[in-house]
Amino acid sequence: MEPVVFSPVPYAQLLEGLRVIFRHEANQRPAPATGTSDAPAATDLLTVQEAAEMLDVCPQTVHEWKRRGLLTYHKMGRRTYLKRAEVLAALKSEKRTVKAGKGAGRA
Repeated sequence: MEPVVFSPVPYAQLLEGLRVIFRHEANQRPAPATGTSDAPAATDLLTVQEAAEMLDVCPQTVHEWKRRGLLTYHKMGRRTYLKRAEVLAALKSEKRTVKAGKGAGRA
């Protein structure tokens, strides 16, 4: 049996380590029998940065959409997460417009 070594770890570091382990373990679960295995699970959590990349916007826009209620989010400690399925649903429901730049109306 290997000896157990105890070392002081700051609470924040311990908490972040546990989050990483839980996220890894949650993503290792086998896919449900129904549906396609390539589709992401409905409970996959995204960080604000990951959601911004998925939506092709900056993180500040994601925070603004959260504030306005366009995106639902979940707090775990001091961190904010968004469910992948909810981000995709918001993406489908919102129509993105492209604004014309300077001189767009000129021929």
